[in-house]
Amino acid sequence: MDLPYDCEFFNILLMMLVALLMIALPYPSFTFEKIVLIGSEDTKASSTGRLLNLIYTEVFRRLGYELQYIGYPNERANLMAENGTVDGEIQRAASYEKVSKNLLKVEEPSFSVSVAAYAVTPGIVLDGWESLKDTDYIVEYRRGSKVAASALPTVVKPENLSTSSTVELRLKKLIAGRTDIYIEQEHVVEETLSKFDKAGFDHSTMYQAGIMWTGYSHLYMHKKHAALLPKITEVLKAMKHEGLVEYYKKTAEKAQ
Repeated sequence: MDLPYDCEFFNILLMMLVALLMIALPYPSFTFEKIVLIGSEDTKASSTGRLLNLIYTEVFRRLGYELQYIGYPNERANLMAENGTVDGEIQRAASYEKVSKNLLKVEEPSFSVSVAAYAVTPGIVLDGWESLKDTDYIVEYRRGSKVAASALPTVVKPENLSTSSTVELRLKKLIAGRTDIYIEQEHVVEETLSKFDKAGFDHSTMYQAGIMWTGYSHLYMHKKHAALLPKITEVLKAMKHEGLVEYYKKTAEKAQ
């Protein structure tokens, strides 16, 4: 049955009013509290940094937070995390909990990490920190690397041990023969060598002399977030079970 003219006019007017209101009124916005995590500049620029970003963006999204991941020099990153300027450090070894004053370890690890020794002098073979004992090698490692900083002084003479600020500089010093051994996480070296390849810098004389340490990477949160730790562990375990962390690993590697 046809509607009377005035009823049709009223319906049209009502629809126009609703449309105008939908245009005028903003869509509801949901603001998530931000979690700021910090890590070394070298790691953030690597495939491992991309992997960490993918993992913890999703972890905190499921917990109702927005992640901001920032890269700084190692020592500065450590200071900012310890004093609570940021919410935590995105990657530290399990043993870091023994020296940290204000950071708490998330028990579920992100993934495994290997620290290796690199050399250019033929014939150097190493296996673990103790293999450096009673040697006269000139050894360098990344400033702020807690694993290397705690282990190397026990097996390398003080006058033979040094640190430096950038991976590129340390590797170039090694290749130039100014140091004998460089200690670094495998993924960081691999990323840097890829940059050397693109720049046409020859590193053919450099090789991996051995694995010095293998352990796990953990997220550390400032103690003010202690209540979040078991929730992060639960979500991270669920993501691993779903196969999501393995998928993220492949995605991060392809993005190189």
